[in-house]
Amino acid sequence: MFRVQKLLLSEFDEIYEPVLVENPFTLVDAKGIGVRQYHIALTCTRIVFGCDNFYKHGEQCCEPRWHSLGLDPEIECFELVSMMPLQFIRFNFFRKGQRYIMIINVQNLEMQEKPMIFEFGGHVYKQHFWHMWRERVAAIKVMQPRFAHITCSSPFSSTDVQLEEELQRVDVHSKPRSIFGVCYTSSSN
Repeated sequence: MFRVQKLLLSEFDEIYEPVLVENPFTLVDAKGIGVRQYHIALTCTRIVFGCDNFYKHGEQCCEPRWHSLGLDPEIECFELVSMMPLQFIRFNFFRKGQRYIMIINVQNLEMQEKPMIFEFGGHVYKQHFWHMWRERVAAIKVMQPRFAHITCSSPFSSTDVQLEEELQRVDVHSKPRSIFGVCYTSSSN
C-alpha cells in the first residue's frame, strides 16, 4: 500500500509532504471501460498520480535482482506521472450499485478539459476508501480557506460532502421533572 508515500520519501524529498490518503484507481471512459490503472494520493495541497512502468530501467522489472540490490520491489517499477495543485481541482464522488467513482475536473481558464473518471480499486475496501476520500477532501476544504472552492457533490449518494449546504436539525427536550421531588413535597403536607 502507500506506494506514492514511499516513492516521495525515497526519490522526491524536496517536494515531499505527508499523504492523507492513497489507493489504487482505474481510469475509465464514459462507458465504464477501463483505460489505465493508477495509484492516486491526496496531500494537503496537491493530488499525486503514479503508475507502474515495467520498462522503467529498459528491461522488465520482474527479475529477482531487486532484492540483491536492496531496492524496494513495491516501488522499483513505480513512477510519478503527474501532480496537480488542489486549487485547480474539482472533485465529484458517485456511488451507483457496486461502483464507487471519483470524477476529477481540472479547472483551466484557457480551455475546457475533459473530466477524468476514476473507479475505486480493490474488492473489499473500495467503499471504505470512497468514504475516506470524501472525508479528507471535506476536511481540506474546511481547514484551509484557500481551498473553499473545492466541491464534492455526489448526486447518487444520500450524503454530500458540501458542508455549507447541509441542513442541521436540533431537537430540544424539556427538562424531565424529578419523581422524587414530587413525592417528597406531597408527603410532607
